[in-house]
Amino acid sequence: MRSIRFARFGEPAEVLTVEDLPSPVPGPGQVLVRMRVRPINPSDLFTIRGHYGRLPKLPATPGLEGCGVISALGEGVTSAQIGQLVLPGGASGTWQEEVVADLAGLIVVPAGLTEQQAAMLLVNPTTAWLMLNDTLKVQPGEWVIQNAANSAVGRFVIQIARLRGFKTINVVRRRELAEELRAIGADHVICETDEDVVVRVRAITAGRGANYALDSVAGESGSRLATVLAPGGTLLVFGAISGRPLSIDAGTLLFRGVSVQGWWLTHWFRSARPEQIDALFAALTPLIANGTLHAPIAAEYDLADIKAACAAADGSERNGKILLVG
Repeated sequence: MRSIRFARFGEPAEVLTVEDLPSPVPGPGQVLVRMRVRPINPSDLFTIRGHYGRLPKLPATPGLEGCGVISALGEGVTSAQIGQLVLPGGASGTWQEEVVADLAGLIVVPAGLTEQQAAMLLVNPTTAWLMLNDTLKVQPGEWVIQNAANSAVGRFVIQIARLRGFKTINVVRRRELAEELRAIGADHVICETDEDVVVRVRAITAGRGANYALDSVAGESGSRLATVLAPGGTLLVFGAISGRPLSIDAGTLLFRGVSVQGWWLTHWFRSARPEQIDALFAALTPLIANGTLHAPIAAEYDLADIKAACAAADGSERNGKILLVG
């Protein structure tokens, strides 16, 4: 089978190779999944570069998300069927043709959900849903500001806000994205490259500021979000794609009661009870199946074109996810 591999950390174009490896064999309580679609997430690229919170033992195959069909059953497996379209939850190394997955982590894809949308179910929509509804518990009418609003998570935030009745201020780096984001429900869009974010937010919120901020960028962009929070507001940091540190004035914390909190999806899944995970997907899956929540797809690449695919995923001009197929 074809497998994307890297033996050292570095730039994807320099360290990734396509190798031919033996097909894995499922053990007791496991299934073999023939992968069909896999998204490239920022966390995948950070892992390849050696800059993520959890790094694999090398050599390794990237990828923590995707969907495929069950092609073989391990000993004792009776509740799964060959040919079922599934998400191999908990499996790593999805950037290859076949993976072994534990039956306990398997999620059967329901009817109505396309392979492409199913492949993106585990990371981006769950991140947006959990941050807003589980961690921050945003209420109807409250303001949420986010940077990188054109990302997959950012678009899910906008769509969930429209569904749940709270309001969003969306910070982007390209002005041409404004109408597209408004079309999916964004209340306000600010281009941080040519507008004063602080002034705009004060005008939008009548001087009070936003109740909550979601930061996936860090650096100057994330630091600005802290300054536009209302007294007692919360900055939730779930990414650092700029690679730069946050710089927050102490007075913002001391005198305005703003709090800063880190958030990582891996931590949530590690601590969540099975019934919490079931409830999460019971809430999300129908909304994705009926199109209420949707992530655009920029392009699909075969595994053989992995370097071009990673370059496209790294690009700031794309509008949508890059998927690996084959």
